[in-house]
Amino acid sequence: MQQDVFAAVQRHIDADCDWRPFAGGTSNSLYLADNGAEALLLRINAAGSRVPGVDRDREALLLEKMQGRDWAPRVRGCDPRAGWLLMEQHGDVPSAPLAPALRQQLLLAVADWQRMEVPGADFDYPGLFDHYRRQLVGLPLGKALLQLIEVLERNWEGLPRVSKRLTHHDLHPGNLCQRDGRLVVIDWEYGAIGCPWFDAAGLSKQFDASLAELAALPAFAELDTDTLAEGLGQACWMLEALECLWYWARGLSGTGRDMAWLMHETLRLLKTSA
Repeated sequence: MQQDVFAAVQRHIDADCDWRPFAGGTSNSLYLADNGAEALLLRINAAGSRVPGVDRDREALLLEKMQGRDWAPRVRGCDPRAGWLLMEQHGDVPSAPLAPALRQQLLLAVADWQRMEVPGADFDYPGLFDHYRRQLVGLPLGKALLQLIEVLERNWEGLPRVSKRLTHHDLHPGNLCQRDGRLVVIDWEYGAIGCPWFDAAGLSKQFDASLAELAALPAFAELDTDTLAEGLGQACWMLEALECLWYWARGLSGTGRDMAWLMHETLRLLKTSA
């Protein structure tokens, strides 16, 4: 399949490329090349069973709609059916903590994409929860995992009500690139019109966003401080629970985690659930 994808991409850009493996995500396969005009990054998609919640057609639609925005990856080609995405290589992962100028760009980017309307790109949260229920049956701690899913679903239903917005769902430093002071947010495979609380949790946990900074985002402009703080606490727990379930479903290969950590994390989340 790999060579077939390389050939298809080279036909698409009408150029020969020397594809080199690129260290990056833990699920998809990434390759770098230079076509003589620009550096390119090719993603060969992982099988759908390895990435619960991903919809490649939805991702392609979102990427098409966001082209031209400063924070958006510049796509050079995308074929969800053939399993590949080609984009410009946007530079390096910025060092942590983010420089103030880059951090401000990130907050402005989130505000911008929360204003976008993309019909037909909704996230199916109940479908994801049901997927995990089916996939995790029979695993170690199976009863605890089903309980974790139930608590997660209750928390999702109990979040303070806000309008659905475009949501990245996986905000962390590894999904940012920067070159010459310009920040780009990549890896939109979980992106969808959905629950903006998940991006609020990512901003808080990964980038130390304050309540005041979150309150300035369009999704939360109508909430009072107490409600925002309550919802953020729920969302941060939910983000950790989803990550835990993702590891159980996908496996730990290439993640730097081990089973002892995963079992401990599962039980910790149940003890600290609301």
